[in-house]
Amino acid sequence: MFGVYLKYAREHVRKFWMVQNMRTLGMLMVMFSVLYSIGFIFTTLLDRGFVGALDNVLIMWGIIFALLAAMIIGSIVIKHRQTTLLMNKLEHSRHSKNIGIFLIAIVAGAVLFSLPATLFPQQATLIILFSLGGIMLLVYLALALVFGHGYVEVGAAAFFLWAVFIIGVFTIGQMSYSNPPLFNALSLIVSTTAIVIVFAMTGVLILYRASGEFLPEFRKAYRIK
Repeated sequence: MFGVYLKYAREHVRKFWMVQNMRTLGMLMVMFSVLYSIGFIFTTLLDRGFVGALDNVLIMWGIIFALLAAMIIGSIVIKHRQTTLLMNKLEHSRHSKNIGIFLIAIVAGAVLFSLPATLFPQQATLIILFSLGGIMLLVYLALALVFGHGYVEVGAAAFFLWAVFIIGVFTIGQMSYSNPPLFNALSLIVSTTAIVIVFAMTGVLILYRASGEFLPEFRKAYRIK
């Protein structure tokens, strides 16, 4: 898609890296969808009518995002370790440098795209679609630019999240001033539904494609026609 990916590595290392990336991305996106669904359920239980119990709701979401952060960091560390075990010294050095560049770009971009939600807290339940869409687009571009291989599913996920955000702005955006409780309820339902569906479907598609990439290698190794 973007030329030879991981140009500094040997062919078997490149193939292993690509499949590992797909498995990790797919798993993380499915888990994000599951945890976000749990967060939505507990939000409706703890915050009846979307007023009151704010401290409990914030604590609950803080725990969920802490779990997500731990999963993401742990997955990256494990995947990086598994990949570098196959690399020689030169490949390892170059790959570690690129991983550092990738992580710096993702962290900086995540902070940047999260700012709108903190600057406009009244509309945060809708703006989160913009923030997550921007982060997904950044992941897609960073993988493509740093490693030479982007996953089209991730780019499509960013597009759909932004599309729902734009539709939401034009349909229920004005309610944030005229009827804040109704806006909070509708925007939370819309954003949660979009996030859960988009992340779950994207994760499943990536995992399915990962299995498809593995199958030819399996057949080749065991000489299966």
